[in-house]
Amino acid sequence: MLAGNLKEKLRQGRETVGLLMSFDFWPGYLEICKKQGVDFVVLDMEHGQVDLTRAEEICRTGRLLDLPLLIRPQSCTADHIKRSLDLGAGGLMVPWMETQEQLDTLHDAAFCPPRGRHGMGGPGVMAVDGTGSKDWVLLEENLFIMCQIETPLGLKFAPTIAAQDWVDCLMLGPYDLAHNMGLVDQFLIAEEHINAIEQVRDAARSGDKWSGMVTGTGTDARNWFDRGFNMVIIGAVITHFIQGLGNNLTDARPKPD
Repeated sequence: MLAGNLKEKLRQGRETVGLLMSFDFWPGYLEICKKQGVDFVVLDMEHGQVDLTRAEEICRTGRLLDLPLLIRPQSCTADHIKRSLDLGAGGLMVPWMETQEQLDTLHDAAFCPPRGRHGMGGPGVMAVDGTGSKDWVLLEENLFIMCQIETPLGLKFAPTIAAQDWVDCLMLGPYDLAHNMGLVDQFLIAEEHINAIEQVRDAARSGDKWSGMVTGTGTDARNWFDRGFNMVIIGAVITHFIQGLGNNLTDARPKPD
């Protein structure tokens, strides 16, 4: 249920591959992802323009397929966190995490009393059989909480995030991190940028947490797995459309003499 099978795969030491839904929000993509062996999908509500009705349908489809569907909320505010979980998401990928105030907000908004201040409700309650305390414990045990590190301040704060027993993963936001380091034109080239990425991985390990990276190709994903990352998001649905279309058009057109 929710993200329970994702947690179990990671506990077994398996590498897990994810996909973003950022531009196109057809729930049927989840069925394709499931058949292709994708381990989790992140519905991007930070940059994407999905409406709440469609977001709930996507979350429900993920639950019915037993495909972990996480939401990336617009920001780490209580209303965005609570709404994401009430929609029925299996967890969160929270962007731009860098302060204790954000960490406290995330904790209180994600968990119900006595742990936090989230009044459970909405379609998310359909993930469990009832509304008793055991049901809420079961639901919370199967949530997957990822915090994205995307700034130099977040880099410094990463060990504190990794020390929380309720956080599951430190996930890179590598492009924003490069931008915030003044290295956007040397993305994945500058040694300082690569070192920062590996620093997040090491912080996760020190806190006995999983680490994740976002990339755009399977070849790049293999590289980051080989560097010790546990989770890799290989682009978005649109990424694979662009790559597949480009490859097919290249194959279809006559080769130059």
